[in-house]
Amino acid sequence: MTHQAPAIGCCGPVDTDAPLAVTINPEARLNVARSGAPIGTLKPGEWHTLAVTVVNDGFVTGPLAVEVEPVSGLQLDLPVHELTGEHRQEAAFRVRLDAPTVVDVTLTFRALGALGGLANHSTVNLLLSARE
Repeated sequence: MTHQAPAIGCCGPVDTDAPLAVTINPEARLNVARSGAPIGTLKPGEWHTLAVTVVNDGFVTGPLAVEVEPVSGLQLDLPVHELTGEHRQEAAFRVRLDAPTVVDVTLTFRALGALGGLANHSTVNLLLSARE
């Protein structure tokens, strides 16, 4: 049995097992929210995948990018995800902390195909913890 954790997005709660939910409303405005799904504790030096559920009520196509300001000791693998216009898609990115620590990271999501190519963005803060 999987845990369905709602995230409050621009258009209402999103049922997801992913720790993050991106919603794109019918006006093509993007919003990202933290769901109740746990991220868990990371092991230092190991890559950890964070899932993202995308609910696309605007039928936006094009790249969905994740950007972040550098954080000491944090490595990120942030591939650009291609939005197909489907109502629901799954995406992911990877994080790795070099040593046991706790970091606060701000992620910015940009859907470059929204509103005729204008970049819309939304940010979310994540508290990541790595322990031996």
